[in-house]
Amino acid sequence: MLLLAGRVSMSGIEPRARTTEPNMLDAGKTIVSARTIEWPKEDWWKSYRDQQLDALVSKTITGSPSLRVAQARVALSQAFAESVHAESLPNIGADASVTRERFTAQQFIPPPWAGHTAWNNQVAASLSYDLDLWGRQESIWHASVGEARATAAEAQQVKLELETATVRSYVQLAMEFTLRDIAEERLHELQQRISITRRSHAAGLGTEMEVLEADTPLPLARAQIEAIDARISLLRNQLAALSGQGPGAGDTITRPTLSLDAATGLPERLPANLVGRRPDVQANRWRVEAAQQNIDGAKAAFYPNINLLAFIGFQALGFGQLISSAANIAGIGPAISLPIFDGGRRRGNLSAKTASFDIAAENYNEVLVRALQDVSDQLVVLQSNATQRNQAEQALTTARKANELARISYRAGLSNYQHALDTQEIVLRQQEGIAQLQAVRLDAYASLMRALGGGTMDSPASEAAAARQP
Repeated sequence: MLLLAGRVSMSGIEPRARTTEPNMLDAGKTIVSARTIEWPKEDWWKSYRDQQLDALVSKTITGSPSLRVAQARVALSQAFAESVHAESLPNIGADASVTRERFTAQQFIPPPWAGHTAWNNQVAASLSYDLDLWGRQESIWHASVGEARATAAEAQQVKLELETATVRSYVQLAMEFTLRDIAEERLHELQQRISITRRSHAAGLGTEMEVLEADTPLPLARAQIEAIDARISLLRNQLAALSGQGPGAGDTITRPTLSLDAATGLPERLPANLVGRRPDVQANRWRVEAAQQNIDGAKAAFYPNINLLAFIGFQALGFGQLISSAANIAGIGPAISLPIFDGGRRRGNLSAKTASFDIAAENYNEVLVRALQDVSDQLVVLQSNATQRNQAEQALTTARKANELARISYRAGLSNYQHALDTQEIVLRQQEGIAQLQAVRLDAYASLMRALGGGTMDSPASEAAAARQP
């Protein structure tokens, strides 16, 4: 007790941050009122029912250098955790020494060795074991396991981000193909107008100015198609790069055939279940746990440390009697160290670990809040998109009727072709708007799946790290 009373004090060093309980956050009416659906499956992108997309995501998962780097970090963190665990186990070793030595004649060396040279030999086995009475090594071990779990969750997040990026790029590619169809139709209509205008001019029913006016939009229409083709090429390159392949792999990507028929809603028990579903939230949660274990380990360093030491072997001068009962040596006993004055090293270490906990806790709180916001944002986009698409479909129906009437009027000689072309342009713009709204829907669905964790539970690597706990 006197030894404990004389130890370095840790008073006044406590964490300031506290982690937020998910259920303490107000989910908001958008989340609360959402219809209930199942949690995403691990292969959530198959809801788009496009085999080419399935193949691209599969290639991304297996071929991405970013994911392989993340997986290597997992292996590194697990190896470190195993090495930390080894520190808590008994350490058994053996050593031997053979030394040619001249012994002094002025100390307690008996004859015939005093003042003479002889072989001084020793062979011994030793054992050392940290009893870890205050749990320091155990806390450090649990902290390393927590860090390994966090790294495994981060690898899952990298995988999810790559899957989502592939799907979103593919959605953009689908939209560009649709926009190209519309641009081709616009070019065709302009060419029809030019043909009619030139025939009218040739028949003496029009002017040169009207021909020039009809020709003017053509270069812009062709430039629009060229710009779309460039964006298609860039998206193909991007999809190839996501899977760790060169641009040539993108050349084989054909037009997407996306067909999403999935209900808009949220799984039950949000936001509580986000903690176990989103890899980024998991990673930050494990880092909080690891930081707490590091604090426990730093506190344990303030108490006496007791190591059990033992050895057994042989020691003799010369070789003849080295392996004999007379040359036997052995010993066992504790080694005790007590921190009394260390210049503030232990308090400084505890303060650093405590500050690290505060950082980890606030990072967790921030990620949790952003995760809930992410879910709500994507749901708002999807709900609003449904209303916008409904209005756009109505506008398209009206525009098509107006265009049909304009064409009937033109064929009856009651109006010129420009009026029909103007109403057709309105139709094309409505189609462009619907194509963009459809892309927003497909994109927001992918973002919602990512926001919900993409079917992720506790990662296999994380479970493997946990399974190796003592």
